[in-house]
Amino acid sequence: MADERDRLRRLRQLEAEAQAAAQQKAEEDAYYTRDPKTGLSPAQVEATQGVQAAAKAATEAGIPAVVLKTQGEADRVSTPPSAAPEGTMWKWVGSRNMDSVAAGSWQLVNTGVKTTTTPLVTTTTVVTTTPLVTSTPVITQSDVDNAVTRALAAQAAQFKAQQDADKMATRMKAKDKLTAMLAGWQLEGLASWLDKQIMADVSEEMIFLGLYDQPEYQKRFPGMQALRKAGRTITEGEYIKTENAMIQTARFFDLPKGFYDGPEDFGDLIGKQVSAKEYQDRLQIGQDLARSLNPEVKQQLIDFYGVGEGDLTAYVLDADRALPLIQKQAKAAMFVGLGRSAGFRFTDMTSQRAEAIAGTETYAKLTEAELKRGLAQAGQLRQTQQRLSQIEGMTYNEQEALSAVIESSPEALLASQQRAQRETARFGARGGITGASLRTAEAGI
Repeated sequence: MADERDRLRRLRQLEAEAQAAAQQKAEEDAYYTRDPKTGLSPAQVEATQGVQAAAKAATEAGIPAVVLKTQGEADRVSTPPSAAPEGTMWKWVGSRNMDSVAAGSWQLVNTGVKTTTTPLVTTTTVVTTTPLVTSTPVITQSDVDNAVTRALAAQAAQFKAQQDADKMATRMKAKDKLTAMLAGWQLEGLASWLDKQIMADVSEEMIFLGLYDQPEYQKRFPGMQALRKAGRTITEGEYIKTENAMIQTARFFDLPKGFYDGPEDFGDLIGKQVSAKEYQDRLQIGQDLARSLNPEVKQQLIDFYGVGEGDLTAYVLDADRALPLIQKQAKAAMFVGLGRSAGFRFTDMTSQRAEAIAGTETYAKLTEAELKRGLAQAGQLRQTQQRLSQIEGMTYNEQEALSAVIESSPEALLASQQRAQRETARFGARGGITGASLRTAEAGI
């Protein structure tokens, strides 16, 4: 704060000096500026008045000290002045005026003191002394040059003062702008570094380039460097907006404090181009799995992907796994787990096959509740059809029940109906499954 006050005080001092220099320059300009009507400047008027005063004093003393009429060069040759008194002589004092036109005047100058002795009746000698007549000063070219030099010096001083004031004002404006920006980014600790850059007249573009290399910046925006390496750039404002959205999502899903809620956590996700919406989708998958995590689904996650219940959040938020892959794996685990709960054995089921089945359009569009209900109905059909197949000495493929109920396969439905009809023919109306019961099982999906 002390440095800030000193700079402000210095700025005001520079402004005062600039105003004083400008006032002095204005006064000097006015002093040497000619009146358009008279053609004379205040300096010339003042000099003329001085000459007139000197002439008046000389006249009162009885000595014509100056010729007031300003004469040209031709007048100096063709019209000499009247005879000069003893002890003086006429001398042309010439100069060039402001418009570089020859100008000057005849002036009486002193040549010394002459003593004249006049004999009287007595032997007394009267000594008459001719007063020394000095020339009246006029404005010379040297005076004009000196005045111009002073005016130019004052103008230069004023210009420099204005430049210094403008530079200081620009610095202060840039500092205010960049300081507010850093505060919005939670980088107030870089204020000292920023101040040094501004006082060294570093441009805003170069300040930004240097800012990216500061450890404080890299710690605050850890995902920026990864984005730039990937050929993608976003503003700090966009980064913070995404980060804030992720913070709100983490709170909504009630993640533990300290778990995926810091700049380094979000920086890894943002750097790998995980959007706020994708972050929400990932947490939703984790929540869905956690809520429906019956023993069978839990076991399938462990068997297929090595994911335990406690690792679910880390699993779904792993930015190295693409969201579609996580969705497919979660669906596959739920399909097999819920299917086994419904009585399916899935003896030869692998993670790849489960992902292929769960990834088909029919299964992909089912919600968790719809999938659970469909598997339960298919499980009932499987149990009955497997019993009928055993009576006929045949092996039953449990995939047929899935195809009939969930996929609505005409072939699978027909095979189940024919098996039920054969059972009816053998045992009448006892037992078996009718087409109505099949349709009831199918209607739930």
